Amino acid sequence: MATWRFVHAADLHLDSPFVGLKTYREKLARDLMAATFTALQRIVDLCLEKEAEFLLLAGDLFDGPGRSLRAQLRLRRELERLAAAGIETFMVHGNHDHLGGKSVTLNWPAGVHIFPAQQVEMAEVHRGGATLSRIYGLSHEGPEEPDNLVRRFPAATRGPLAIGLLHANLDGSAEHENYAPCALADLTAPAYDYWALGHIHRAGIRREAQPAVVYAGNPQGRHVKEAGPRGCYLVEVDGHQVLPQFYPTAVIGWEEASVDISSLENMDQVLAALEKTLEEHRAGPCQEGLILRLSLGGRGPVHRELKFPGALEEILEQLREAGQSREPWVWVERLDAATAPAWDLAALSRGTDLVATLLGQIDAARQAPEIPPEIRQLLLPLYHHHLARGYLPPVAALDEPGLLEEVAADLLGLLLPEED
Repeated sequence: MATWRFVHAADLHLDSPFVGLKTYREKLARDLMAATFTALQRIVDLCLEKEAEFLLLAGDLFDGPGRSLRAQLRLRRELERLAAAGIETFMVHGNHDHLGGKSVTLNWPAGVHIFPAQQVEMAEVHRGGATLSRIYGLSHEGPEEPDNLVRRFPAATRGPLAIGLLHANLDGSAEHENYAPCALADLTAPAYDYWALGHIHRAGIRREAQPAVVYAGNPQGRHVKEAGPRGCYLVEVDGHQVLPQFYPTAVIGWEEASVDISSLENMDQVLAALEKTLEEHRAGPCQEGLILRLSLGGRGPVHRELKFPGALEEILEQLREAGQSREPWVWVERLDAATAPAWDLAALSRGTDLVATLLGQIDAARQAPEIPPEIRQLLLPLYHHHLARGYLPPVAALDEPGLLEEVAADLLGLLLPEED
């Protein structure tokens, strides 16, 4: 057969209850409630437009084990569109929508295959009297899977393209709970051509070939820690060669941005700088809008005015009006300030007190290319804890200079007196 294609998606989290939904204006709240469903519709549209042979869904299709009737009906409606076009769907369940949950069950369209828990099952895709692909899949039985499920997958037999479909945590990623943990060496053992993975919400190709190992990520970000591109992969197949290509599907984007006050002399300049940043972050391709978290940092004379009661709230309201004034809209979710007076750091660092010692440590940290491995190892248990992780910055942000400067400003603010 000539080249053909399939679509790999995961972590739909349909009907996800967006955090802080009541704080958003009415239209924005409605858009958020519909966002995960619209992202699913875009995945199906991609399958139809590109004439994909099948769709792979790698777990956490629903946001909880209860799997609301609304979410199931919407998923069934979209999969019916695929079935009508002769496109099959293969899906596994993950830790959020595990098979041990109690929920209303529906009849799925012809051509929809749901893989069971406990034992790996294999399904074949046939076209024109020949076997196009063999798909091996396994669902989660419960909400906290401690076992390495990859080790239950059988070796592939020689023949058509072999695909593994699983919801798992590769190499102990700290971005999500360490459920169904596995290593890259485990994934190479069964000699599959492609691993379609779910669980990690950041899309990425972890290995390019023999086998290709790919996380689809989630198609719609749900909070500011899920900023950046969100979508799925269209995978071109030629024999046993695969070429995954990312396609964005998010309806609403999430981003963070900061403004340095060091060169700003008054509140007019602060507001102008924030509005410029807002305009620079208007929604990207395919997005109807963007939720933006803004922060002010640095040291400067306007620090004192920013501390006036109600100052940040008034600026935030002005920014929200500007962001909603045209399409695509921008909603400023929050405005934080980690500013400080214009201290003479050079003079302070020459002292012998605690402040001078702290400034020396901060300067040494600036010179380090990244956080030492032993420190990262100490932090991993916190990132794997479902409550602690919510108060920590993303793992990828630990090496960003901005985080260090924010921490430095906070510490100096505690040690040095404010200006009158």
